[in-house]
Amino acid sequence: MNSFDFIIYNAHPSILGHFPGNPIVPGAVIIENIVKNFSELDDSKEVISLPTVKFLKPIATNQKVIVYFRNISTELISFECIFNNKVSVLGRLKIK
Repeated sequence: MNSFDFIIYNAHPSILGHFPGNPIVPGAVIIENIVKNFSELDDSKEVISLPTVKFLKPIATNQKVIVYFRNISTELISFECIFNNKVSVLGRLKIK
């Protein structure tokens, strides 16, 4: 299983209004990191859609998030984001 980690800092432009006093990382920023890093881990594959994404727990800024990928088939990859030792986001990438 391939993995990577990322941190979104308070200085990220999307954090300013999301949410004042309790900054959390927007789902779009999380997905952007997952797709970008998957493509860097395996540049022979292209993400064409996200058939499933479940946001289970908020991810705070300035904290490390670990993303694990697992092959389901030649066209489907599952991922899970771990934050504070808990699964925060689950989903699948359709690839070609």
